[in-house]
Amino acid sequence: MASRKLFGALFLAFLFVSLVTAAQAAVYGYIVVRGKNIDHTNREIETIERLIKTWPNGEVLHKHSVVSGGAFFFKKITATIFFAGNQKDISGFLTQGPYEGDYVKDVVVQFNYNSRVSESAFDGDINTTYTRKFANIRKALETIQGKDAKILWNDLKEGKAKEYKKHLVADKLIDPSVNIIFYSVQPVEENRLFGISFTPGNVTPRQN
Repeated sequence: MASRKLFGALFLAFLFVSLVTAAQAAVYGYIVVRGKNIDHTNREIETIERLIKTWPNGEVLHKHSVVSGGAFFFKKITATIFFAGNQKDISGFLTQGPYEGDYVKDVVVQFNYNSRVSESAFDGDINTTYTRKFANIRKALETIQGKDAKILWNDLKEGKAKEYKKHLVADKLIDPSVNIIFYSVQPVEENRLFGISFTPGNVTPRQN
């Protein structure tokens, strides 16, 4: 009887530790890295990613990089790195590091489907916009991982058939594109995390 009670106590202790560890792992954050030298900034980003992976439960979830500017010497790079880890590691990283960043909890993803009403550049567009809410950035990122314009338009066709049909002109899509924007908590500009555009044959990160 005593051994059975001991076993039960050990099992509950193990379950408690497992739950605490899982809860700690489900903490998410992001930082923004900016630089004028693309090669130097990319090396800095790689160093940050290696650091995150040394944490217990540390994981790089997504890296969103945008290069802007004209001539080579005037180009700038802005990278937003999303990651998971334990509360202690993320807290220390956000408070002690030189980077802009914060925790990421609730995420709103805004989808904007756009196509033209005719081949003419002077005619108007057809738009379908909707949002989805996610409890964490990991689930939100699944909406773009492995996706292209064709898959996203098929998602609209299957999920919102009436909206999809509005975009068809003679049973085809004209200049279709999908713009997706990630927000923290609510879809307002000051909470914008990053954006990405999908057109046939092309995926373009958008400036934060």
